[in-house]
Amino acid sequence: MRTFSLSMIALLVLAAPLARADELPPVAPGDWPMYNLDVLGWRYNAAEKTLSPDNAGKLEEKWRFPPRGSKEFVGAIHATPIVVNGHVYFGTMVKPAFYKLKPNGAVAWKFRIPAYSNKGALGEKGKRGVNRIGSGPGILSTALVTDSTVFFGDAAGVFYALDRASGKKLWSLNAKVDGFPGGHHANVFMSSPILADGKIIVGGGSHEHPYPQDPAYPCCTGRGFVIAFEPETGKVAWKYDVGPPPKKFKKPIVIEDANGKHVFTYGPATSSVWSSPSYDARLGMIFFGTDVQNSPREPTPDNPRLDTEYSSAVIAVDVKTGKERWVTQINKGDIFNHSMSGYDPNTGLYKDLSIGDTPKLYDITVQGRKTRVVGVGCKDGGFYVFAADDGKLINSTPLYKGKPRFPLDPEPDKRLIALPSPIGGIQSGCATDGKRVFTNAIDWLRIGKALPDGGRVVCLSPDAKKEFWRHERPVIKSKSRGKIGDPVGSGIALGGGIACFTTTVSEQLVVLDAANGKVLKSKHIGTVWSGPSISRGRVYVGTGSILFLKKQMNGILYSFGLPGEDEVARMGSGDE
Repeated sequence: MRTFSLSMIALLVLAAPLARADELPPVAPGDWPMYNLDVLGWRYNAAEKTLSPDNAGKLEEKWRFPPRGSKEFVGAIHATPIVVNGHVYFGTMVKPAFYKLKPNGAVAWKFRIPAYSNKGALGEKGKRGVNRIGSGPGILSTALVTDSTVFFGDAAGVFYALDRASGKKLWSLNAKVDGFPGGHHANVFMSSPILADGKIIVGGGSHEHPYPQDPAYPCCTGRGFVIAFEPETGKVAWKYDVGPPPKKFKKPIVIEDANGKHVFTYGPATSSVWSSPSYDARLGMIFFGTDVQNSPREPTPDNPRLDTEYSSAVIAVDVKTGKERWVTQINKGDIFNHSMSGYDPNTGLYKDLSIGDTPKLYDITVQGRKTRVVGVGCKDGGFYVFAADDGKLINSTPLYKGKPRFPLDPEPDKRLIALPSPIGGIQSGCATDGKRVFTNAIDWLRIGKALPDGGRVVCLSPDAKKEFWRHERPVIKSKSRGKIGDPVGSGIALGGGIACFTTTVSEQLVVLDAANGKVLKSKHIGTVWSGPSISRGRVYVGTGSILFLKKQMNGILYSFGLPGEDEVARMGSGDE
């Protein structure tokens, strides 16, 4: 499997745009060029030869950006750092900008996100029900770096292509405005792009979750999508919209939960695809997970369901055309927005159990036959394994379906990975080396004023039938707030026999022995939700957060390595 992972990196290099390729070092094994490192979604650097369980405990800070003592403000960093030829690429969510740093941490270039990228975010002025929450132009997702170009999207719904050498904008597309196919005032890009079949492919769509908090807002009219662009021009090659198009109901549909009655005038509306896609060249298919519905479908005599099969589902589409190949739903009946309760006592269902994790492609043995499968984590706390060719469920880990209270009743299975909730379960960034799967976990059963209950990393067999080890995060005792769990919401980075991740409450960068879960290094880095990356003997991670618990508007990009001069230090600045 290691050889196949490296071949995916080679595929990335060969398929990338060729402009300036004679002037810039190409993407190569050892780099971390996209969110999951490769199109298979593994988050595994098979070419890492410097770091190992024997020396990872010696990791030390090589540099930080901005430097210690600097007065420069760098906004919160939520994206996994991209590293190509020792150069680091990342965007910020506050005072939004996109940076390229040299191997020594100095700025190579900075692209400030234009103010115009927020046009259309609040909808048409004066129109009844226009929401005022509006999304800004900050960057939540991770970039894709090819031989010549940097690609990324922002939370205002604009997708960019920048010149890798200079940072100059090559093209951009605004998904909120007229001219974009299916443009919508709530469209965002929270998914990270990949390069597949010569096309840039990324998820996006309407993030209407907060809008119904305004009772006058006509909920809801958006859809999630996955879109393919031509790298050189930004021309749309194809676009797949999730679920049937929303339409106005003959009469409003009312759903009642613990938060009261909720009136829907449009539907069915599916939320943004924030799962970063993966790609299998052998099958010619793109795979991704979907968010839940923000509003219901109109029931019919032959189908009384309020949700569609596209909510909280794994979907496969054809890489050349975007045509749907299969849809497998994980959680039925999940209609949710931020005006609704995260647990519905009327149905006993937890809500907002979407799929943000990237479907990972690997092989297992099923009934004596080598079988290509898709492994993916879900916010319901489960890890699922599906057949890649048709989407049939092969196996999953156990779930908790009791009420949101402690002690848990019924007592959960010991192999439970995480508890479900709108901000719990398995969020995104699970990893695999093809022989084992590594999942993160957030226990936050009682949301609202309640604090998180726990967190862990669990190492599974690829078929999800066996658990090898679990690293449980210790409960933190606070004089003012009592006992607080330590969620692991970040992506996990693998390479050189180590597994790296960050923790939310204790604010640690943690390095484990991937074979047995033993802690090799734990370093306090400050408020963090970003996951790390591993490249050429270095571990990179960004800090800051606009999300839950402690908010920190400024960020720091760290580079950790072994003592003494290393490969990155010898690279200089020859990428400009």
